[in-house]
Amino acid sequence: MNDKAEKVYAEAFFELCTEQCPDKAEDILSELDALNAIFTENPGFIKIMSAPTVPVEEKTALTKEIITAGGVSELTGNLLCVLAERGRMNCFSGIVKNFRAMYNEHFGIAEITVTTKFPLTDKLRADIAAKMGEVTGKKISIKEKIDPSVIGGIIIDHGSARYDGSIRTRLNALKDNLAEVIS
Repeated sequence: MNDKAEKVYAEAFFELCTEQCPDKAEDILSELDALNAIFTENPGFIKIMSAPTVPVEEKTALTKEIITAGGVSELTGNLLCVLAERGRMNCFSGIVKNFRAMYNEHFGIAEITVTTKFPLTDKLRADIAAKMGEVTGKKISIKEKIDPSVIGGIIIDHGSARYDGSIRTRLNALKDNLAEVIS
């Protein structure tokens, strides 16, 4: 049930944002991400905001304090107030996820995750973005992930597709080929 509510709220909020301030959509997405990180780090907040025993007035007052103290934009603040009033603050993370998907679709952005042993250089990041841009036909947003277990090379995840150019994968393929030749 929450999945549907999250999508409905995200669609309505995205539509509102693109109608009222299309030039600020990226700022709003950044703001949603920042709030989501804070709420994730403080799960007690969502628990309180979802508790049926806490009166709506208290939830709204707490939300307004967060909006004021955090300098939250009016649009995002209104979303938070609506979620607090309707007891849907537990949907926030899913709303952000759906909002991001709509934002990416609207602006032609493909998100990829690049996993390496070491941080990417600027040149490599640009090369990956250019190549994946050719593959997807979209602008690329790279999320970097450092994994010490990667011996070398890179692993790129895009949606359900994985491009594995890691040395471990190449060694495993070589091992399998040798095993076939030997047996």
